[in-house]
Amino acid sequence: MTSLKLRLLGAVRELAAVELPPATSVHSGRPLRRFALELHVPDERHQELDAELEAAAANEGRPLRGTDAAWRVLDGWTATSRGRRPEIYIYRMEVQEAEVPEPSALEIEGLSLTPAKYKEEADENTVMVTLVTEVTGEDDEHLETLLRDPDALYDVTRRGISDTPLRMRFGRCLWEWGGDGARRHHLELIAAGGGNEAASSPLALVNQPQLERTMERAAANTDALAKLLEELYSQGVLSESAFQAINAAATPRPLTRREERETFRTDRLSDYWR
Repeated sequence: MTSLKLRLLGAVRELAAVELPPATSVHSGRPLRRFALELHVPDERHQELDAELEAAAANEGRPLRGTDAAWRVLDGWTATSRGRRPEIYIYRMEVQEAEVPEPSALEIEGLSLTPAKYKEEADENTVMVTLVTEVTGEDDEHLETLLRDPDALYDVTRRGISDTPLRMRFGRCLWEWGGDGARRHHLELIAAGGGNEAASSPLALVNQPQLERTMERAAANTDALAKLLEELYSQGVLSESAFQAINAAATPRPLTRREERETFRTDRLSDYWR
């Protein structure tokens, strides 16, 4: 038996705790402390405590603050009442040391990226990293080279989290112009073995049905341009060479890499940070 100090119901409270076998962090691989706790709370405050525990149990909720760490409440905590009113609620729960991954840099193929924003999601199957970083000059060119092949796997070292590289590939990567010719990138990286990040994403229907209607309008405009060219050519307004040149320019073709990356440019990168 030991004790654990946690901030609950507006105050730091020292609770009797039973130490459990540690868990292994899916982010860094280091051991994370775990404890079993029991807490007695009067009826008038149990709803307030319920809200705190639910927030500390949520994936992106607020962990409980301790004196030397933050703590995540594990699923399965219980509360039972005892006695007549005013009742006492007995809470039994397990808590695990919360880990907030905050790397000093990401190193990829000789390129060091300093995150301005960073988020890392992990489970038993994969790790997914999202970051915002600003790069210039040769570093920007190097990054664009790495982005050319969406299926390529790279060794990625997350300095400050783990010195063991992860094999990762790039997901969706947006960008905007920064100051002094720099480019600000919103990058996604998925560990090898991870699925398609967009497959079950709620963003799959973003801008629908507007996007589908826009595609229909683009197809209609293409047909109209073709008919207009035919009419101008048949009336002698366009020469043979002009007709062929305009027709060739209007023919769909695969985008160059530069043109494709331009479609990922935004003027408000912050809108995509969640």
